[in-house]
Amino acid sequence: MTLNLGMNMSKIDLESLSVAELEALKNGIDAKIEQKKRGELLELRAKIDDLVDNSPFTLEEVLEAQPMKRPVLPKYRNPNDSSQTWTGRGRKPIWVEQYLENGGSLENIAI
Repeated sequence: MTLNLGMNMSKIDLESLSVAELEALKNGIDAKIEQKKRGELLELRAKIDDLVDNSPFTLEEVLEAQPMKRPVLPKYRNPNDSSQTWTGRGRKPIWVEQYLENGGSLENIAI
């Protein structure tokens, strides 16, 4: 098996390497990956710091910020009172229970 390391890099014949050489290669690759990750993280942190420094917020405020939840639209409407709706989540409202007990189905009151 030959490992092609991309442009401007030589090919390594993995079959010709001993277990010790393969382990050394693997360890070298793992170390390089960690070094690159750290470098990229530090770059990202510098960008974040710049953004925070140029804003009225602290880093803690930014990290604690949660996106606003969109309201869940109702899926069912009371046929006897159109102001009563239900999203289909949580416990069924009394009007839904009564409607179902009287032979109705959710499909009939779906919006």
